[in-house]
Amino acid sequence: MRNLLIRISVVALLTTMLTACGGLPLGKADRATVFDAAINNYRKLIRWGYYDEAAKYLRTPAGKPFAADLKNAARYRVTDYTVSNQFLADDGKQARVIASIDYYELDSGVIRSMHDAQNWWYDAEGKRWYLQTPLPQFGREDAEIAPGTVMPAPAKP
Repeated sequence: MRNLLIRISVVALLTTMLTACGGLPLGKADRATVFDAAINNYRKLIRWGYYDEAAKYLRTPAGKPFAADLKNAARYRVTDYTVSNQFLADDGKQARVIASIDYYELDSGVIRSMHDAQNWWYDAEGKRWYLQTPLPQFGREDAEIAPGTVMPAPAKP
């Protein structure tokens, strides 16, 4: 009986300690690991056409989600998505990704290439990374897209 009480006490103590650790802020190395996972997941979602899921990464720096042009994106399929460069700021709370994307429009079947400049930011409260730039601008030439286009904050009602 005594061993059972000791075991229960140890499990309760460990559970309490692990729960308490969940509230600690992530260090720079941990944020970098979470960042790598976020851009890899985003890359996969875009590559396989799950634009609605990829759009869940879109947030303004104030934390407000913004709408993605899913209707336009649905007209395109990605054949290759490669992260060319990724830069993490010294503070580990801002990042920039340059991706090369090969894609085609469903109606034409002509493969085109583009570069997608992405600005990411870290939400310390939610312990995750968000993208403050829109989904890839399929069908537009690189020259038509301002580098690092940032979505404006939503209008206040």
